[in-house]
Amino acid sequence: MIASLSGVQAVRPASGPLNLILAGREVGTCSNATELAFAGAAGDVPDDLEYAEVSEAEPAGRAWSVRTARGEFIVHAREAYLHRDVSVSLRTLLPRHAAPRLRRLAWWWLPRVVASPLGRRLLFALRGR
Repeated sequence: MIASLSGVQAVRPASGPLNLILAGREVGTCSNATELAFAGAAGDVPDDLEYAEVSEAEPAGRAWSVRTARGEFIVHAREAYLHRDVSVSLRTLLPRHAAPRLRRLAWWWLPRVVASPLGRRLLFALRGR
């Protein structure tokens, strides 16, 4: 199986080499957007599907089986391209970066200075130099 998608929309661009794109969310995840694009696709796939399971129909890779609740659809294409959004899983791998203390102190201090009349006069005097 290549991909299991939920909330699938079939997009058919008017121009370009990719003429069928199945866009949805990977099953079992909450926010991973996934697209399966077919180049030179021929086949009747409904525009909106609740669920789709895509796998290769033949070993040569020229036909793909799209199984849905409405039935099975065969898509003949030159190539298929799978695109997954990895930003969610990548963000969990990177350590959280804290701002430097001087910058945090400046952002704590600056609003308080601007809020006081004396601080505003001081800032205007420094600006006028």
